[in-house]
Amino acid sequence: MPREVKNPDEFIEIAKRATECRVKLGYRRVETPEGRRKKQVLKVKARTPSYLYTIVFEDIDKGIEFAKKIKEVCKELVILDPEIEQKMQA
Repeated sequence: MPREVKNPDEFIEIAKRATECRVKLGYRRVETPEGRRKKQVLKVKARTPSYLYTIVFEDIDKGIEFAKKIKEVCKELVILDPEIEQKMQA
């Protein structure tokens, strides 16, 4: 079962015991006066033996900075989008 975490510090503690962490771009539907719109977000996922934990960043730059912190903590970091990989190395 997946679980969404809102607190970045709590997610770092979860990532310490995760077998794999993934970083990817995703979309969220947002209600606007004109109707529903898609907004691009950055998702960081941590796979533990029992759950898949996710934290979502609407500000992609903040998410990339967070993913750089996770790189040191998580055993294996997989980046699924080439454009994020370029920003992580810069």
